[in-house]
Amino acid sequence: MLDSLLDAIHALSYGSLIGLAAIFAFAAANAKALPLVYTFRLLPSLYRLFAPRLSRNKKLTTIHSANTSTSYNAASPALFRHDTMTSRAVALDLDVNVHKSNSTFFADADISRARLLTGLLSAGLAGLGPANFVLAGVQCRFQREIRPYQAYAVSSRILAWNDRTLYVVTYFLRPGTALPFDLEVRGGPAALAKDEKLRRSVFATMVTKYVFKAGRATVAPEQVFRAAGLLLEVGENKPVVRDDGTTAWNKGS
Repeated sequence: MLDSLLDAIHALSYGSLIGLAAIFAFAAANAKALPLVYTFRLLPSLYRLFAPRLSRNKKLTTIHSANTSTSYNAASPALFRHDTMTSRAVALDLDVNVHKSNSTFFADADISRARLLTGLLSAGLAGLGPANFVLAGVQCRFQREIRPYQAYAVSSRILAWNDRTLYVVTYFLRPGTALPFDLEVRGGPAALAKDEKLRRSVFATMVTKYVFKAGRATVAPEQVFRAAGLLLEVGENKPVVRDDGTTAWNKGS
């Protein structure tokens, strides 16, 4: 079979060989934008989401009303951690203005948010019904263009939540940009936009709204976090080391 393939290649003209080489080079340079690649990039996140649901040792948790709130003293540092990936604006990402098309920001954000949420919450969601996170809305502010084949980083984290809704922020950044904990986590995107130095490294900022559903029931984000071990309730009396190096203690009730 290999001999037949080599004979077929030898039979091709130089023009055909150059054409094939150009096609393969174009495909390699635009691999992330080829058909089905987006789906394949989501597969690791889908695996993380469903693997705990197939486990015989999963812990089932009673689902409470989305309006039910339980007090807590401290959050695990992991709750506000960033999930960061890097990419480039390939030729198939470009629009008529020859920079990264606005629509492709949303595809990159899909991958980033899926990595973040499945990495943090899959175990907790498995025991709540199981429950799933459902996209409820998204808003993006485009701040700077990304030029052809320019590298960029996509970084997502949990921003905030209320009784029914979870908000995730996604930043498109110059690679290597460090987001200080005190500024970004405590001040949010608004604080980042006001920082004279850091805002020059931000290409776009996206805020996404999610709700958690277990069948028809809406699950409060706080309950999902507790099921995932990301919130410590009153009485647990455990130390929690924050990202900024300080320690919070639950004092018990």
